[in-house]
Amino acid sequence: MNALSPRAAAAPCRYSGRCGGRCRLAPGTDPAALAALPCVVTMRQRDFFLYVVLAALLSLLAGWLVFEHTLQAGLRDLRGAMESRISLHAGALEREMERFGLLPLTASLNRDVADFLQAPPAARDVAEMNRYLKQLNASIGAQQAYLVDPGGQIVATSNWDRPDSFLGRDISYRPYVRNARPGRTEGFYGIGTTNNASGYFLATAVEQQGRRLGVVAIKIDLEQLEKPWRGAEYPVLLTDANDVVILASVPDWKYATLGPLSPAARQKLEETQQYNHRPLPALPWQPLRDLGEGLRLARLGEGGAAQDYLALARQMPGSGMNVTVLSEPGDLYSLAWARAVAAMVMVAFASVLLHAFRLWRDATRERLAAREALQAAHDHLELQVEQRSAELRAANAGLRREVQERIQAVRRLESAQEELIRTENLAVIGQLSAGLAHEINQPLAALSTLSANAVRFLERGDTETVRFNLGRITDLVARLGTLTGQLRSFARRSTGEAEPLPLAQRIESAAALLGHRLEKDGVQLVLEPPPAAVVAQGEAVRLEQVLVNLIGNAADAVAEQTEKRIRIRWWQEGGAACVTVSDNGPGMSGAVLERLFEPFFTTKKSSGLGLGLAISSDIMRRLGGSLEAANRPEGGAVFTLRLPAAAMESKRA
Repeated sequence: MNALSPRAAAAPCRYSGRCGGRCRLAPGTDPAALAALPCVVTMRQRDFFLYVVLAALLSLLAGWLVFEHTLQAGLRDLRGAMESRISLHAGALEREMERFGLLPLTASLNRDVADFLQAPPAARDVAEMNRYLKQLNASIGAQQAYLVDPGGQIVATSNWDRPDSFLGRDISYRPYVRNARPGRTEGFYGIGTTNNASGYFLATAVEQQGRRLGVVAIKIDLEQLEKPWRGAEYPVLLTDANDVVILASVPDWKYATLGPLSPAARQKLEETQQYNHRPLPALPWQPLRDLGEGLRLARLGEGGAAQDYLALARQMPGSGMNVTVLSEPGDLYSLAWARAVAAMVMVAFASVLLHAFRLWRDATRERLAAREALQAAHDHLELQVEQRSAELRAANAGLRREVQERIQAVRRLESAQEELIRTENLAVIGQLSAGLAHEINQPLAALSTLSANAVRFLERGDTETVRFNLGRITDLVARLGTLTGQLRSFARRSTGEAEPLPLAQRIESAAALLGHRLEKDGVQLVLEPPPAAVVAQGEAVRLEQVLVNLIGNAADAVAEQTEKRIRIRWWQEGGAACVTVSDNGPGMSGAVLERLFEPFFTTKKSSGLGLGLAISSDIMRRLGGSLEAANRPEGGAVFTLRLPAAAMESKRA
C-alpha cells in the first residue's frame, strides 16, 4: 500500500510508501486490523528476513575482522620471536666462519707457503710443511688444513700421518679450488670423498706477480652448531643454494631437499661430488602462502602426517646458504578462531537486543497513533454521514436510471465477449486441425510402409526385422498419440522438454521413415557425416518432423529429374549444430523464395496444403534455431537448419 486512501488515512501503517499494492483497509476499520492484512504480514516477514541477513553479515564481518586482527598481531609477535631465534643461529654460524676464515687468508700471505708452492716438486720440503699445517690446524681447532697446487693436487696436509690422509689426492673438481681468489675466502659445504665426513671448506688462492701458485684450504666441522638445535623450541634448517638441508634440528631432514632437484642441478652435484653421491631425497615440503615480510606458510608431510609450519629464512652473506626457522601456527589459529567466534556471538546477541527494542518502539508508536486516528475518524464520519444522507436521497432516482442502463450495457458486452470467444476458439481449432492433419500425414505413410514391410518379412520368416518394424510402428503410434493430444488444448501446443540429440540418429531415423518411398521413386539419399559426432539441443519428435518434411519436399523436387539425388550434411559451427538438405532439382524462383514460409503457400499442383514449411520454420524457432532456404549454384535447392549445440558424449555416426 503506497498510501492510505482518504477514508482510511487516519489509520497509521509503518509500511506506507513501501508496499507495492493498494491499501485494502476499509473505512472505519479498527486500525488494529492492520496487523492481520496479508501485505503487512508479508512486509513484516520480509523485514525480519532482511534483518536476519544483515545481522548474519555483520556477525561474519566482525568475526573476520577479529580473526584477521588476532592472526596478524600473533604473526607479528611470532615473527619477532623467530627473528630473535634466527639471528642467534645465523650469528653463531657467521662467527664460526669468520673465525676460521682468517686462517687461509693469513696462510696465503705467508712467505714460506708461497715459496713451498713455487718450488719444484722434487725440491719441496713436504714433511716440514705438513708439520707446519698440523700445528696451524691444531691451534684453531679445524678438521684439516692443506695446500693445493695449480693442478688441483694436494701437496701438503695436516693429516699426512693418518690413514685417511689427503696427501696426493686430486680435488680439482671441487668448486672452491677452481673459484678461489687471492685476498678473499671462498666457502663451500660438502662431504669428503676420503673419509665421508661432512664439513665446510674455506679456501684462498696464493698468487705471485699475477701467477697462480696454488690454494690454501681448511675444513671445519659445522656439526657442533647442530647439537644445540636438537632441543630448540623452534625447528631450524640450514640449506645450501640448491635447497639441500645441510644441518637440521630433526635428523631425518638432513641431506634431503626442500623440493625436487632439476636434472641439471643433480648433474652438477654429481660432477663436484659435493655430497659424495648421496641420494638427496626430496622432503614433502609444499609452500602454501606468502604472509609478507619474509614469513611464509608451508606444509611438511603428506596425508594425515602433514604438519603446517610458519617459515622465516635468512640468507648467509657470501656463502649462498640459508638459515630457516620453523614454528607451528596451530595455537595461533586456534586463538584467532576462538576470538572470532566470540565476536560473532556478541554481535548476534546485540542484534537480537536491538531488534527487540525496535519492535517494542514501533508497536508502542503504532498503538498511540491508532488511538488518535480512530477518534479523528469517528468525528469526521459523523459529520459526513449527515451531509451524505441528503446527497444520497437526491441522487437515488438518478442512480436507479443509471443502474438500468449499466445492466443493459453489461448484458450487451457479455454477449459480444461470448461471441468473440467462440470465434477465437473456432480459429484456433481450425489452425490446429490444419497443422495436425499435415503432421499426421507423414507418420501414417511411414506406418503403412513399415506395416507392409513387416508382412513381407513375416512371410520370409525374418522375425528380427519384423520385431524391429513393429517397434518402429509402436514409436510412430506414440508420436501420433502425442500429436493428437494437442486437440485437448486450444491455447497452447505441447513441445516437450529440450534434450541433447545426436544428429546422426535423428537424421537416420527420418531417412528410415521415408526409405520405402525413396527406394520406390528411385531417389538416391547421400548422408555425409562429420568426423566427430554432433549433438544438438532440441526435441527429437519435432526435429524428425522437420527433417522428414524437408526430405519429402526434396523427393518431390527431384521427381522429374533423370538422376534423382538428395544430399544431407551436418556439422558443428561454433555454438550451433547445422544440417543441410540439398537436392538436384530445378531449384526455386525469386518469387517462390520470398513466400516460401508463408502458410498455405505451395507450388505443388496436385497435393499439399502449403503448411509444411511454415510449420517447420515455426518448430525451428520454438527450438531456438532457424530454417533457411536458398538455391545451389550448381542447380537445385538447399535448406539449412541451425540448432543450439549441446555438449554430450556420443558415438560417431
